[in-house]
Amino acid sequence: MAENVGPSGPVDIAVLGFLEGSKPDGSVARVVADAVASGAVRLLDAVIVARADDGDLTIVDIDDGDAVKEVLGVESDVPGLLGEDDILAIADEVPPGAAAVLVVWENVWAARFAAALDSVGGVLLAHERIDRSDLDAVAAALSSD
Repeated sequence: MAENVGPSGPVDIAVLGFLEGSKPDGSVARVVADAVASGAVRLLDAVIVARADDGDLTIVDIDDGDAVKEVLGVESDVPGLLGEDDILAIADEVPPGAAAVLVVWENVWAARFAAALDSVGGVLLAHERIDRSDLDAVAAALSSD
């Protein structure tokens, strides 16, 4: 496995909620695994937080390459960027019967893009992420016209 190095591309964090009644089937993990395997992203940390109906809390930190291989089926070095305070802050918000998955990833493709842009003297003048709900609202407005 490659030596663990710090991120060189933009880093994102997502908290995925699985509320009571949701039925995780492994499809989300497969999408993450595909993105890692393609080289588009590098997994930097992943933590599963689950609260039983009786309130008992279980925290599983996918903090090494063996755990990543077991959960996602891909090889990856995981430097583990989430701190205990970050994890516990999310855990406090997970209601009984629900779970959350915290995922941190580096956008490796964006680092390669930035290097290519830099090599030809280009600069990034603006960047903004558009929230999915905003895109859905625009799509709905366009389809109603």
